[in-house]
Amino acid sequence: MTDQTPHEHLVIALAEWIEDHLDSGIALPELAAVSGFSVWYMQTIFRTTTGIAIGRYIRERKLTEAVKRLRTTDQRILDIAVDYGFNSQSQFATLFRKYFGITPQACRQNPHLALPLTPPLTPELLRVA
Repeated sequence: MTDQTPHEHLVIALAEWIEDHLDSGIALPELAAVSGFSVWYMQTIFRTTTGIAIGRYIRERKLTEAVKRLRTTDQRILDIAVDYGFNSQSQFATLFRKYFGITPQACRQNPHLALPLTPPLTPELLRVA
C-alpha cells in the first residue's frame, strides 16, 4: 500500500525539471508541455499536491539558490540576478527584500543570518506538506 498522492510522481518530475532550469527563464506553458497537461490543470495539480502555487515555488527556489551564491561567491549581484532569470538587479532586489526582509547586499554581509530558504521538493517533503 502506498501513501502517495495521485499526482506525486508528476509533481516530483516537475520539481526536478524546475531544478534543472533554475538558471533560465521558466515559462509555465513550457512546464505544462513537460507535464502533458494544460497550464491551468498543471498549476492545480501542483498546488493541490504541495500547498503552494508553482510560480511561487519557482520564485522561492531561485531566491534560495541566489542566497547560496551570495554567501559563497563574490559574484556581482547583477550577475546573480541575471543568472536566475530576473529582468534586472532592481527587480531581483525588490523580490529579495519582499521575501527575506533584507537586501541581497545585507545577505552577503551577514552570511550566518537565518533566512526562510525553500529546499527542492522531494517525496519526503511532499508527505510532510
